[in-house]
Amino acid sequence: MEGDPIHKYTLTTALSSYVISLQSFQSPFDQYVRGESEELSPEAKAGFNLFMGKAACATCHFMPTFSGLVPPLYQEMESEILGVPTQHDTLHPVLDPDMGRMGGLTQENFEICAHSFKTVGVRNVGETGPYMHNGGYQSLEEVMDFYNRGGGLGMGLDVPYQTLPGDPLHLDKSEQQSIIAFLHSLTDTKSTYLIPERLPTYPQESPYTRRVLGGSY
Repeated sequence: MEGDPIHKYTLTTALSSYVISLQSFQSPFDQYVRGESEELSPEAKAGFNLFMGKAACATCHFMPTFSGLVPPLYQEMESEILGVPTQHDTLHPVLDPDMGRMGGLTQENFEICAHSFKTVGVRNVGETGPYMHNGGYQSLEEVMDFYNRGGGLGMGLDVPYQTLPGDPLHLDKSEQQSIIAFLHSLTDTKSTYLIPERLPTYPQESPYTRRVLGGSY
């Protein structure tokens, strides 16, 4: 698209191309499963088995992206209703008032869309706190505790269309820490530090053509 004028199509194409480039498949876990490395802690291995099995995380966070991107075509992104509180408060939880998909930009004004949010990926999750759509949880330990209790329903909140099972997972502290160890093994931040060799150029005179790499915008 270099040389094309700036309009909504070139901007959306550039943005989508950039998002597609944000791939992080060089984590310790990826290297281990590809046979490129033998370095993966027993705790992380146990966490992976729990993630895929007892904890049922993989029923929403699908491999290999560990997000809501549905295989095998990876064209559809799932959303879930978790009943997320305003903050990590297990004694007096309050359901976050954000209605999510219901009444949003897509105008999905159906009760089954209330409090529904995109299932985000958990790659690099150890680097991206705070957590949940509202940033109400400050640590992965708090997030694990939330899921272990059965989400909002399991904490006694009124979430009639919660898609997350409201039953406790019965994960002990050691199992929860193993899952967190596995999540940390999905960390790959190499791509976030790549600096482009040059900025795109445009034929017409505009403020965008006078930018310098690393300069002010």
